[in-house]
Formats: sequence, C-alpha cells, structure tokens
Amino acid sequence: MSIKIRDVAKLAGVSTATVSRVINDPEKVRSGTRQRVESAISKSNYKPNYFARGLNNGFTDSVGILAAYAINPYFTEIVNAIEQVLSRNGVYIYLCSCETNTELEKRYTEDFLERNTDAIIAIESPSMNTVDNYFLNKQFKCPIILVNQHIEPFGDNYVVRCDQEPGVWEMFEQVRSRNLFPFCLFLGKDASYSFLLKEALLKKWKKKYHVSDKDAQIIHLEKMRDTSGEDAVWHTHDYFKKVLATPARPRAVLAGNELMALGILVAARELGIAVPEELAVVGIDNTLLSRTCSPPLTTIDLHMKDIGQMAANLYMDIRKNPDKKQEKVHIIPSNLSYRKTF
Repeated sequence: MSIKIRDVAKLAGVSTATVSRVINDPEKVRSGTRQRVESAISKSNYKPNYFARGLNNGFTDSVGILAAYAINPYFTEIVNAIEQVLSRNGVYIYLCSCETNTELEKRYTEDFLERNTDAIIAIESPSMNTVDNYFLNKQFKCPIILVNQHIEPFGDNYVVRCDQEPGVWEMFEQVRSRNLFPFCLFLGKDASYSFLLKEALLKKWKKKYHVSDKDAQIIHLEKMRDTSGEDAVWHTHDYFKKVLATPARPRAVLAGNELMALGILVAARELGIAVPEELAVVGIDNTLLSRTCSPPLTTIDLHMKDIGQMAANLYMDIRKNPDKKQEKVHIIPSNLSYRKTF
C-alpha cells in the first residue's frame, strides 16, 4: 500500500502542513515536533514526492546531462564527477546520450525543460561545431552549463572547459627536442573542434620551426567518422597496421583520442614494434584506458574529473547564490602526463 503524507501526519499527530514543513524546511519546525514527524516517516517508510516538493520550493532537485557518447570513457569520467558532487547535495541527474544526432539533442533538451530540471549540463553537444548551435543565442528558463564547448556564453549559458593547447604544444615540443621524426598526427574524419584545433596547432608549430611535411604529417582515417566507440579502436588498428608496415613508418604519433591510441598500441604489438623504443605513442584525455592499458599510455591530460566537479560546483553556487554575478567562462589548462609509451 502506498503511504501518503496524510498517513504520516496521522501517525505523528500533526497536520499534513507540518509534515510538509519538516520535509522542506526542517529548521523552521520545533525540535520535539520535528523528531516526532521524522520518527513517523521512518516507521511508515514514507517516500516524499520530490517533484511535488520542487513545485513548492522552486527546485526539482534534478539536473539534465547531455553527453555526446556516454559509452566513451572521456564522457563517463566527466559525468561521474558531476554526479558525485550533485548527489552529495541531494540533486539527482537525468542522463541522455545524443551521439551525433542534433535532433535528438533538441528533443532531450526540451524533455529536460518540460521536467523542470534545475539546470542542463551539455558535454560536447552534437551541435557544438555547427552554425546553428542549439544553445547559442537562445534564452532558457534554467542555467545551461556547456562543458568543453568553445562558444561564447550567452544569457544564462556558462562554459567550463579544458584548454587543450598547452598539452598538445608540450607534446610537439618534446618531439622536436628528442628528434622523434618522422611524426604524425592521427585523426578521424569528423571535423570536431578538438581535431581541428590539433591540426591548426601542428601547422603553427611546423611553421615556427620550419618542420617539413615529410617530418610531420596529418593522417586522417577517412572511413571513420565515429571516433568515440569500440569501432574507433579496431578501425585505427587495421589502418595503422598498414602504416607501420611501410618503410616510412612514423617514429612518434599523437592519436586524436585514447581509443585510437589503443588501436595503435595493439597494431604495434602485433607487428613486434617496441613502444616507445621504436614507436612513441601519445593519446589525449587521460581516462581509465590510458592508466590501465599495457604499457600505460602517455597522454594529454584534459582533467575530466576536475572539469566535471567544476561544472557541478558552478551549478550549486548558482543555485545557492542566485544574486551573485558568476564568471561566464571557467578554464583549466591541459598538460602532458608521462607514462610508458613516450
């Protein structure tokens, strides 16, 4: 039988309004009454209707999270960090994975808004690199926190991101100082901001130090658009195995992400190419994959846990201090995390 608030009130010998005050504003209820109500709640195993509670106090204690690829450890670690902070503060999450579907992104966002979520956190949303970015130049009825998106915030939009440039540049400088040529930047076909940034940085670095195309090149895995799932490992493995079998194989490689780097490591192992003695391999993200693969992967650390915590703490600060003027953009610099492959 479902326990109602009136059942708790009868058991405690108080009104339903008093039970509601104990649930929503316990500090406003006298100690003796509060303890009697809390005891009745415990004995009856009453579960408050948190949605109705939210209608009373202005909050639903829920946040919607949009992740482009929930299966990718990069997104998983950010979401986990967000959830840990929010759960400690009694806030729950709705999690949706949009992949590359901008229409799905819009639908999920509208669903969150209909559910009256207190905020929406979008982690590299599918429309991030499009001219009609769904979160750009729109007014929403709740704060929007854009994680690792590279647009200027508008209205109640906030941006929390890791600056990839310091870590990528540090890696390029290590290639030059250690003479790890020929070098290649290995990317998927999709024109994501992350991939475009790496390409632009490589061109800038080559121009600064007069590095030839022969010594540093960009390789695109033309048939692979999705670089966030298991296929990214095996498509990279198959393609890069052919690259490593040529006389002009690279001495060092920066993979577009750690799934691709893992595919390169497997290909090198199958061909008997020693890492890092014959092939230096670097990934980017610093997920569980890079920390536990064999050998442990040198990677550009994008500080996903810190980014997730920063996004969640930003929301909690907005919630607790609605009149406080918040910084719109929050940035953490990346760095190269050295392990066994470089």
